[in-house]
Amino acid sequence: MGDLAQIDKIVSEVNGLEENERIIFFNRIGEIYENTNIQEYDEITIKSAFGLWRDRNITKESLRKKAWNID
Repeated sequence: MGDLAQIDKIVSEVNGLEENERIIFFNRIGEIYENTNIQEYDEITIKSAFGLWRDRNITKESLRKKAWNID
């Protein structure tokens, strides 16, 4: 079963819960979220996202040349 199918199944089951059961469910989801290591994502820099680019000195002119194949 794919991830989205599992999510849809969980959502349909949550819709069938009583109000107090939903509150308990969402509180537990909140606990899971609070316990995730968000610091991992804070360590990712913008510079690393563009690390795959060979030429880091990119200007409008160089982008235009590449777009229009002008050498």
